[in-house]
Amino acid sequence: MARLPNLLFDTLKLERTFRVTGTWGLVMISRRSSLQLLSVGALMGPTLVRAATPSAVTIYEARRIITMEPSLPTARFVAVADGIILGLAERLADLEPWTAGRTVTVDRRFADKVLMPGLIDPHVHPMQAAVMLNLPFIAPDDWQLPTGNFPGAHTPQAWRSRFVELLSQSNDKPFICWGYHELFHGPLDRRELDQLAPDRPVVVWQRSFHEIFVNTAALKGWGLDQSDAFAAALAAANADPAHGDLDRGILSETALAVGLAKLRPVVFAPERIRRGIGLMQQMMAAKGVTTVSDMATGVFAGFDAEAAMIRAAFERPGGASRAMLMPIAGQVPSDADPGQWLGAMRGKYASAHVRVDRRVKFFADGAFFAQNMRMGPPGYTDGHVGKWLTEPVDLNAQFRRFWNAGFSFHIHVNGDEGLDVVLDGLAALPPRRDQTITLEHLGYSTEAQNRRIARMGLMVSAQPNYIRVLGDAYATHGLGVDRAALMNRLGSLEAKGVPLGLHSDFNMAPIDPLYLAWIAANRLTLEGNLKAPEERLTLSKALRAITIEAAQVIGMDHLVGSVSPGKMADFAVLDQDPFKTGGKELRDIHVEHMIFEGRAI
Repeated sequence: MARLPNLLFDTLKLERTFRVTGTWGLVMISRRSSLQLLSVGALMGPTLVRAATPSAVTIYEARRIITMEPSLPTARFVAVADGIILGLAERLADLEPWTAGRTVTVDRRFADKVLMPGLIDPHVHPMQAAVMLNLPFIAPDDWQLPTGNFPGAHTPQAWRSRFVELLSQSNDKPFICWGYHELFHGPLDRRELDQLAPDRPVVVWQRSFHEIFVNTAALKGWGLDQSDAFAAALAAANADPAHGDLDRGILSETALAVGLAKLRPVVFAPERIRRGIGLMQQMMAAKGVTTVSDMATGVFAGFDAEAAMIRAAFERPGGASRAMLMPIAGQVPSDADPGQWLGAMRGKYASAHVRVDRRVKFFADGAFFAQNMRMGPPGYTDGHVGKWLTEPVDLNAQFRRFWNAGFSFHIHVNGDEGLDVVLDGLAALPPRRDQTITLEHLGYSTEAQNRRIARMGLMVSAQPNYIRVLGDAYATHGLGVDRAALMNRLGSLEAKGVPLGLHSDFNMAPIDPLYLAWIAANRLTLEGNLKAPEERLTLSKALRAITIEAAQVIGMDHLVGSVSPGKMADFAVLDQDPFKTGGKELRDIHVEHMIFEGRAI
């Protein structure tokens, strides 16, 4: 019997059919009849019979395949079947072990293109995106969206002119727009909104998403125009009373929950959500994004409602992306066992393209775009104090609860004071090898803190758009020239070997990983000023931060993020090679196609 496999290898020629697509047309090559296979099937038993009709193989040829695997960094051909990668090689003939006995399609349409792993955005909010993509944008920066182009408004006059124009064009009640920022657009409050729209309810979403400004008509419609009703609503939401200001018409951070509850019937209408998620998926496909993580499932309507909608969107026929759902620590019922609760949610919502892993999201300090992050000494230049989304004592209690339940952590933290609280709380936890910790956003950290992050073995999922949009504005208001230049201290993290992902947190930045990599590799503000060039990422690290390390920070690097046998057959098809163009040209590289689970989109 020891000679049998050699005998079969020598005498049996399996039928092989090759289809070659592209400019070379269709070629058919056949060897022997499949009847020979059947004649030896009885000899070999059922194992060989099953191998007689394996899945069809597609081989993609490219000018260069960038694998993001250090031991085999490039290839020209990659074979895929059943949605996964079988193998890759420089020569087509080297893939023959995977083609024997199979129908093989050699797809040459990308032969002059560059393939990278499908790009990954490790921190998005599909529900937030769905809400925002149904609204007009009036922000300091330009936005190109499926719903239209929204040029940036850089001055108070430009913002107000655009607001009046959009208000006149809309019949929505309330009228809602997004993108206002005081440092670009000047002070705003309830009284000015009353002047701009005296009889019509209006909601202005701040550029951070973490706060809204409303006029009197909106407050009256919500039954919150009287101080006692306003205070009662804050108390019912367990909001910090300091986060709401009736006189100015502001609901911020923890008080935002009051506004979201009132807006839910409008912005969370099922048809709007379906449309909005569809638009987000269009943006993903256009930029080569195949995998995302929803980094706060339940922020609008609770985990169940949002998970059901996300699953429906990502499991629609012909879909070309997958998502991970991430529960919010504060929303997991306090009387529930976290592991059992997660198991129930996984049983209801996990599917082929939706993951529910043992991971949880925490919130430390406030929004960076609103200067609500908690800053250590010397604080803010104007003396104001940032905000806690979760008070430190409560945050540490959440840490202990979920660490003991075996969860990996994702922690929203922006300022250096907030980071000190987080690192101290994590240091008090017993070490566990199988649980990972990722710091989300990390707008400002000190060099000493970065050393501590590296020593503790933490990972970072960073928001690079802070330095792009805010680098100049925060230099003159809030942080000073030196600390503003050191926002997004990512070069320091790279030097210390910290795994690093780059995320959009849409709509804090566009869903466009190559653009985010360009920001991190160049550190140019909207005005074109270079900030702390020593903190630029190398080209290799910037690309790893949107592929393999972006996968690593969400615990999916065994499945996606690089071109390697056994991983999902996801690819972004580029018109240029980023390693040839260099970091300065990353934002000019176009994603021409996407391949998801072996299927060209």
